[in-house]
Amino acid sequence: MNQNPTLFFSRLYWKISALFIMILVLFAGITLYISVHSANNYSIEVNQKLNWNLAATTVSEIKPEFQNGTVNKAAIADIMHSMMVINPSLEVYLLDPEGKILSYVAPAKVVKLENVSLAPIESFLNDTKHNLIFGDDPRNLGEKKTFSAAKVIDQGRLTGYIYIVLASQEYISAAQMVIGSYILGLSIRSIIIILIISAFVGLFFIWFITKKLNTIVLGIREFQSGNLNVRIPVKNKDELDNIGLVFNEMAGAISKSIRELKETDEFRKELISNVSHDLRTPVASIQGYAETLLLKKDRIAPEEQTKYLEIIYASCERLKTLVSELFELSKLQTNQVKLNPEPFSIAELVSDIANKYRIISQKKGISINAFIPKENTMVEADILLIDRVLQNLIDNAIRFCREGDYINIEIISVEEGKIEIKIADSGEGINADELPFIFERYYKGKKYSESTGLGLAIVKKIIDLHHSDIQVFSQPGKGTTFTFQLPAINVA
Repeated sequence: MNQNPTLFFSRLYWKISALFIMILVLFAGITLYISVHSANNYSIEVNQKLNWNLAATTVSEIKPEFQNGTVNKAAIADIMHSMMVINPSLEVYLLDPEGKILSYVAPAKVVKLENVSLAPIESFLNDTKHNLIFGDDPRNLGEKKTFSAAKVIDQGRLTGYIYIVLASQEYISAAQMVIGSYILGLSIRSIIIILIISAFVGLFFIWFITKKLNTIVLGIREFQSGNLNVRIPVKNKDELDNIGLVFNEMAGAISKSIRELKETDEFRKELISNVSHDLRTPVASIQGYAETLLLKKDRIAPEEQTKYLEIIYASCERLKTLVSELFELSKLQTNQVKLNPEPFSIAELVSDIANKYRIISQKKGISINAFIPKENTMVEADILLIDRVLQNLIDNAIRFCREGDYINIEIISVEEGKIEIKIADSGEGINADELPFIFERYYKGKKYSESTGLGLAIVKKIIDLHHSDIQVFSQPGKGTTFTFQLPAINVA
């Protein structure tokens, strides 16, 4: 069942859009959490840095109250209460050298720890860079708070520590509400603005991408439906356009293959039709004369029998030639013949062929002349196929010549890198109205119905395989000239 591409991409657009919005909301939540957490940590770190020396200042105030190594709790309590009146967020603890809480001033006086860990205090006292350090919260087991600390020295020995928690539980609760409310509000406003802008831009680009994909899918669907000429428009060179380029190349290759298959199929049908027609005449001739010899050999004179046998032989030769040329053209037409180019002397090939055909031409009173230049005549081509071209052209020329005519084969260096081969005869020539058709398959001309009509078609196909072109010039009563060119090679 075919699916509507527009409907498909409407769903695809909304699916991608929904996923995009979910991701945006997720990142917004993460950003909001990070913003609030960072703001809270910032305020805590600032608070500790501002109150870094608070404990040391406190020591200078309560130190006289240490008398003979004992603690004047009443005096210390008065000072601590005074500090908390000034700054109610503080929790002040007096520790002995082992970290045991000796005295304290804290809201609601709820203290759950008896000892405070000294490791954070030692780190604090030894830290010259004022890094963020957390210590025990005596009011909340397992929790950590920022603090200020200082040693209490009496008569040259350590008598304890002042340990000040900088943010009491009540202060933190209130501060978190204020900070959370402010940061949360600010972050939400910022994130909503960012979400709207990001969603608008993102949805636009998703629409743009799915629109391109829609164009590609529509093109593929149309190609699938049978329109082999459809191509996807490509404007840029991005990844989606590369898909279009690849599809266009693939569609071109498929279209070419289909055209070739159609041409091959048409050629096959035409070949079968012409083979059945062309083979019928020589087969009928062979069969007819053979039957006559078999049925009436006693009543036929020996001379007449010889004549019948000659006709049978000629028909067999014609049949052999026709089958050979049909097979050869079939391979050329279906691209089963692969070029095997190699360097060779075209002059030597022309000389050999001219010498071979002189025996045949002399019987008809036709002279064959080869004009070979002294300069380099090395070419690069398939020597067997070029040999076939020259033979077909000379066969064709002999067929059109009469006694006293000539056939000239000439080799000419026409330009740099090219050598021209010219086969000219002084025969009957070809009428102007026939010239456009002489390279077509099975075209035999008006006067030569006994020809197979395949020789020049084979010539044209071979020359095409060599990426060259064959030209023909003719005047009735004056002769015909065929020319083609081959790539020359220099010999050092």
